Amino acid sequence: MATGLRFKDKVAIVTGGCSGIGKGCVEVFVQNGGTVAVLDLNDEIGNTLNLPGPGKTIYIHCDVCNEKEIEESIGKVVNTFGRIDCLVNNVGRNTGIFPIDDLNVEGFRQLLYVNVVSMFAMCKYALPHLRKVKGSVVNISSFSGTNAQALMSTYCSSKGAVRSLSKALAIDESKYGVRVNNICPGPINTPALEAWLQSDVEKRAMVESWAQLGRVGEPREIGLACLFLATDATFSTGADIMCTGGCEIGYGVKSNS
Repeated sequence: MATGLRFKDKVAIVTGGCSGIGKGCVEVFVQNGGTVAVLDLNDEIGNTLNLPGPGKTIYIHCDVCNEKEIEESIGKVVNTFGRIDCLVNNVGRNTGIFPIDDLNVEGFRQLLYVNVVSMFAMCKYALPHLRKVKGSVVNISSFSGTNAQALMSTYCSSKGAVRSLSKALAIDESKYGVRVNNICPGPINTPALEAWLQSDVEKRAMVESWAQLGRVGEPREIGLACLFLATDATFSTGADIMCTGGCEIGYGVKSNS
């Protein structure tokens, strides 16, 4: 079992790190001695972010749909700390549950820009620095991108694209010693999920029942998986880590006998 400060003297970038899964990742890296650049749009939270641990954070206002801001933000991290060891692409958006008849092309285009193009752009500008230290990229996808869900055609396809992007980049970057992996979370206790459940006991029970473990996950649990990929999984690249509590297994089983 890995012990000690597993990210000591290293630098990570986490997009969307002010809340939800992103914040869970930031917390774990900081607790393991890392320096984390939090790229987000929530200045109110970002400028007051103070997480316990031997590591530290720096907040940078960055719209990941703005290529210039991405380039400038990554430049600031490198100029300040001299390196980037891990990029965590966490920013993503879910537009809700709708049949294709109620969706439009422009909305899908915008979703792809947030969920996929932003990750491509972050990788494009971070990889030259990651190559210098043989660092890694962790992209946050979703089990919706591996198994799909009803009435979520645009979201599922965008998250499936994240998986394909990760695997293709893993091939390209292997010659530099850079690993690119993917985490597919199931239902996680984030502000977005909580807003959707809205104290609906029946809906909450339904979501919890999706997982074999009978509960939703915590952001910190995704952070721990992220730390594993960044530090310990030195022979893993192009991999999918299913952090779902077992949402995707057990289908088609007719009998235990």
